[in-house]
Amino acid sequence: MNTGSGVPDETRVKHLELLQVTIGRFGTNSFLVKGWAMAVSGGLVTVAAGGAGWAVAVIALVMTSGFWLLDTYYLEQERLFRSLYDRSLTAESGQIPVFSMDVERYAQPVPWRVVALSRTMRLFYGTFALADTAAALFLLTAS
Repeated sequence: MNTGSGVPDETRVKHLELLQVTIGRFGTNSFLVKGWAMAVSGGLVTVAAGGAGWAVAVIALVMTSGFWLLDTYYLEQERLFRSLYDRSLTAESGQIPVFSMDVERYAQPVPWRVVALSRTMRLFYGTFALADTAAALFLLTAS
């Protein structure tokens, strides 16, 4: 795989580029999910406060939880592919097949709970979940 000068051959470089593109897609998906989570949660809480009632705020909380889980999936996959990238970059010839995208076999495991409860995920989705819960409780007691 190596040209002998410490520089990987063209096939390995293409494999690393493919992994980089995949990692980028997961990052983009995560960004889009966060945008949708903000829009949906904010919109539903606004509708709930406008007179639709506490049930709509509960729906906002459920939707926020769903977006949190979906974003967790994308970030978990991104971390797995980053691990595969790192291992492919440093692997000796034949350790990882060229163009392998098998994160289950060659990447370091990433527990989804660690991803879901990371600081950034807790701050982002936890804030929305707290706001949705507060709105639901406020509207429930006000009715």
